Amino acid sequence: MNKQTEEHTQFNVIKELISEFATSQTVKDRLLSLEPTSDLEKVRQLQAETGEALEILKDNQSIPFMMSQRIDRIFEKVEEGYVLDPKELHDVEDFLRSIKQLKQFFEKRETQSPILSSYCKKIVIFNELEERLSVAIKNNQVSSEASSKLKKARQRAQNYQSAIRDKLYKFINSPSNKSKIQEFMVVEKNGSLTVPLKSSFKTSVAGRVVSESAKGSTVYVELDNTKSLTEKLQEAHAEEIMIVYEVLADFSEQIASCLKQMKDNTEIVFKLEEITAKATYSLEIEGEKIRINDQGVIKLVNARHPLLKNKAVPLSMELGGEHRGLVITGSNSGGKTVVLKTIGLLTLMTMVGIHVPAEKETEISTFNHVLVDIGDYQDIDNALSTFSGHMSNMKQVLDIADTRSLVLVDEIGSGTEPSEGAALAMAMLDYMIDKGAIVVASTHYGEIKEFAIKEPHFVTAAMAFNIETLEPLYQLLMNEVGQSNGLWLAKKMLISDEILERAQYHMNQRSR
Repeated sequence: MNKQTEEHTQFNVIKELISEFATSQTVKDRLLSLEPTSDLEKVRQLQAETGEALEILKDNQSIPFMMSQRIDRIFEKVEEGYVLDPKELHDVEDFLRSIKQLKQFFEKRETQSPILSSYCKKIVIFNELEERLSVAIKNNQVSSEASSKLKKARQRAQNYQSAIRDKLYKFINSPSNKSKIQEFMVVEKNGSLTVPLKSSFKTSVAGRVVSESAKGSTVYVELDNTKSLTEKLQEAHAEEIMIVYEVLADFSEQIASCLKQMKDNTEIVFKLEEITAKATYSLEIEGEKIRINDQGVIKLVNARHPLLKNKAVPLSMELGGEHRGLVITGSNSGGKTVVLKTIGLLTLMTMVGIHVPAEKETEISTFNHVLVDIGDYQDIDNALSTFSGHMSNMKQVLDIADTRSLVLVDEIGSGTEPSEGAALAMAMLDYMIDKGAIVVASTHYGEIKEFAIKEPHFVTAAMAFNIETLEPLYQLLMNEVGQSNGLWLAKKMLISDEILERAQYHMNQRSR
């Protein structure tokens, strides 16, 4: 699907809205890259998946997603041979716990959600690894329970540290040293336990100056009588670091040994998260499960444009089968463009598995191509007029259009001399119908209206207009032909009555 179709039908906006319901960045990115599929069975599968997730949401239940947003990146690091840090191992533990909960959740819903449950049956559980991680990693650190060697090394370090503190406090609390002490406490500086002395006494005490205060009034001294204990403490810390690394490496190796299964689990979770995001959006727009075909049949029953919300006027129309083309007429600002966008947007939404806001009797076809010519293609930089821009776009549409195409054209043939534009429009409509495409076009040209009435493959529709109040109703009336009501719009835009009266005179003259 090209960028133009996405933007002109606002399908890109729909994808952004759906992505907001995803938890992980991976799934957000996938939803933003959604591509409609024309495969009928695939679309029905997607719709069924969304339907099952939608029923769970309607039951006020939440699918247990607790997976770290970076779990796929963590697995990539393992694959590249990196040793995971404690925080990453904690994320893996969370992942293993969440997939177990996910599997248990769908085991209880196998009857109600057979498709989603079938995905979860493929999830592989790692109870032993999960339990070992829960013991070994606490507060994003390797706990002493991870290894008996680690526990002993830390105990030795603690003992040495206590012995050093005892010596330092004995020095601090000695009456003979009272005048030398700046602060009566043991302070750790640069990994060493020190005594804060007044700087004037730094040479009178046997020891090494580790650090000084900013103003230089205090020096932090490591006493010589703690030197041997400090060396043993450092050795214990070095041993602790080595054992911690061994623990991390061991867990990383275990994860690497079952990495394929874990990555497969990840893909299942991502798939379920994607389905749930679609279902959540479908619930928000009050989407319904509709009928789907691949024969070009479109039947909208009280369908609504999802982005207009409460402002949307329900749209009902039928196309396909005998009638392959629909020509919409009616006033300016009467909603013709909204009708075109609604048809295109609901078609694209259906083909990615979203339930659309319409009655259950609605039917939508899948298409290989959704081709649009909507909007102003004027391009000053390339010296293209609006008409030239439309023709450039229509050239591509006409080249692609076939029996598996939906074509949406707004104001077909406009932008040039009316009789030429109408003739060109009729020729293009004829051509696209001959190629087997489903075509929906809007127009103000009387010649095209007459063409659509006479041609057996076309059906007409008009945008409803209240003649008494002279206001559009934004409602599509099938098998009707509408007026453009240009004078009404001009009056609404505050064009003077004098000009409007002259325009009416010219219209009367032309009619005579």
